[in-house]
Amino acid sequence: MEENKTIFDYIAQAFTTFGIIVLIFIFMGCAVGGEVEMQSSLFVYGKDGFATSTLLQLFALSIIITVGRVIFITDTLIKNMPLLWRCVCFFSVVIVAIILFCVKFQWFPITDGKAWAGFIISFAICSGLGTVIGITKERLENKKMARKLDDFQKRSH
Repeated sequence: MEENKTIFDYIAQAFTTFGIIVLIFIFMGCAVGGEVEMQSSLFVYGKDGFATSTLLQLFALSIIITVGRVIFITDTLIKNMPLLWRCVCFFSVVIVAIILFCVKFQWFPITDGKAWAGFIISFAICSGLGTVIGITKERLENKKMARKLDDFQKRSH
């Protein structure tokens, strides 16, 4: 159940998403940064860090993800679409955004099958983990609300 949110909640969500994305890219940079620094604008400094332009691109992606989440996942704007279709729309927007970023900012060579395979695998893993965490969080919140409702009903009788 979504409570009334302010712009600051969405800003916090965008920065949380940004932080998670940067952490993922830090791990990726440590793993492959030295090998791909000449092929990828993301890892232009190899294992030594990220360019400001890269961080700004990742922040822009975080904003797109946050806006997509507000539009498709929460009940803020769309109330009658089944959750499955909302998730399909959300992930479609995110995938298209990432593909556009890959092409526009040359995150990796668009003809490199290994790079695309790595992207697909890492996206699937991160999306799967995010989905499991989201579902778990929602179930815990639902159980908490059910307990509160039970307590309220017991007290009112």
